[in-house]
Amino acid sequence: MGAIGDVLRTTPLLPVLKERYPESHITWLVDEVGVPLLADNPRIDKILTPGINAVTRLLAEEYDLMICLDKIDPAVGLATQIKAKKKMGFGLTPLGTLMIFNPEAEFAMQLGVSDRIKFHENQKSYQQITFEALGFPWENNEYSLEMNAAELDWCREWQAANPAFARNVIGVNTGAGSNFAGKAWRVPRIAELCLKLNKELGAKVLLLGGPQEQEKHPRIMEAVGDAAVDMGCNNTLQRFVSIVNLCDTVVSGDTTCMHIAIALRKNVVTFFGSTCAQEINLYGRGEKIVTTVDCAPCYLKRCPIGEICMDTIEVEDVFAAVKRWHGAGEKN
Repeated sequence: MGAIGDVLRTTPLLPVLKERYPESHITWLVDEVGVPLLADNPRIDKILTPGINAVTRLLAEEYDLMICLDKIDPAVGLATQIKAKKKMGFGLTPLGTLMIFNPEAEFAMQLGVSDRIKFHENQKSYQQITFEALGFPWENNEYSLEMNAAELDWCREWQAANPAFARNVIGVNTGAGSNFAGKAWRVPRIAELCLKLNKELGAKVLLLGGPQEQEKHPRIMEAVGDAAVDMGCNNTLQRFVSIVNLCDTVVSGDTTCMHIAIALRKNVVTFFGSTCAQEINLYGRGEKIVTTVDCAPCYLKRCPIGEICMDTIEVEDVFAAVKRWHGAGEKN
């Protein structure tokens, strides 16, 4: 319900659900932060956000099918209480422990309780795991993200006012959220990459970030000068999607920006430290660079040894990957 990346990479289910149940009415429960990514999706009939109004409505109604793919307590607790003719995914036992509603969800549950399976044995993407947990055939289904008309107009207006950015645009994402340590590159390497992209590829570089990067961006811009344009750190989520849409290629760690770029069919070069690269599907439009430290992946919120995993990701390797993929596809 809350992790924006997981919200996005669950959306490949929407076209399949509407194809299987063309007359269906789909209600999606999501935290407020995720609403902008779903609000314009024509396959969703109603969006609810957690709260007393949503909960009382969900408990009063009866559904033909209820799907819960989140393992957090509020989600599985509510999923267990909702009235539905059929339930799939995860719920809670009377003892308050995690359970599955259907046998196909067993492997997805094991990933949540076994580091051995999640970190080392699994080679499936999150999307494939999700589809198989519901007994749906996996056919490399894409994300379902729709931009609203106002934001599409903003993209056109921004490009009209900045005609030099009509092509050869590379977005460099500077942050990686705070859920897990070891996901973000350090400032000197970000700056060095921006300079190389501008000088050697002649690219127009857009600096992408969120509120957590407000202190980081001025330091990067001081180092790169006019080799990059800072697109700001206080954009709404919908505006951030629009900014990513201006790019041909996006460089990012494993974070919201990466998922948005994948959903917008951009070329993506992404790097991994503490999280599992195999769970990310780039749909043949990019490249993953993975740390070589022995302790990764770990999914720790705080690193006890100084987040060294990202220090093994070299600028030259990222630049070479961008060079291989930049211009490989047409701009949306």
